[in-house]
Amino acid sequence: MKSIPTAVTLIALASVFELSRVESALGYAPKFQIEQLKLISVPTSTNLLEEAAKKQEQEDYPGAIADYTEFIKTHPNRGDAYSSRGFSKAMLNDLVGAIKDFDRAIELDPNSADVYNSRGNVNAMAGNPVQSIRDFNRAIRCDRNFADAYYNRAIGRHDLGDRQGAKVDFNRAAKLFQQQKDLGGYYQAREWINKLR
Repeated sequence: MKSIPTAVTLIALASVFELSRVESALGYAPKFQIEQLKLISVPTSTNLLEEAAKKQEQEDYPGAIADYTEFIKTHPNRGDAYSSRGFSKAMLNDLVGAIKDFDRAIELDPNSADVYNSRGNVNAMAGNPVQSIRDFNRAIRCDRNFADAYYNRAIGRHDLGDRQGAKVDFNRAAKLFQQQKDLGGYYQAREWINKLR
């Protein structure tokens, strides 16, 4: 890889300064026009992560995956990047890829209730209800007040025919949602409880 001369790097980093200020700082005038600097885009890792999150929020999942992948190249130990990329993959129905990313995120942070919950949802989507319940169990062990994990485990238990276990989990989820002032979650859990009577 060809190295960039220090002077060019300084000019690129100082593109917000007027040309005359750059000239006086370096002691000479650069041989290229300052307009060309505007074409140079050196994304920082922070910017890359922010761009990926924006793309994900705008449902540009392929773009988000590309940015997370680029970020991971220089930050291979950031579990949040793997988890976020896994979410984007799941939204594109790449369930195998999503699970691999969640697995890596869990390797990096084995106490992340959110990642276990996310992997549980993807396992449920993939038709692996037993594995999804294991993931929800792990999420609950990591965070006893994780209402979403109780709610999701209740659905998994219901799908496996465990109505009593589902009722217990829906009741726990409803109580936690109410305490956490999540009225949408509370009403959804109450609807399920009423159906299971």
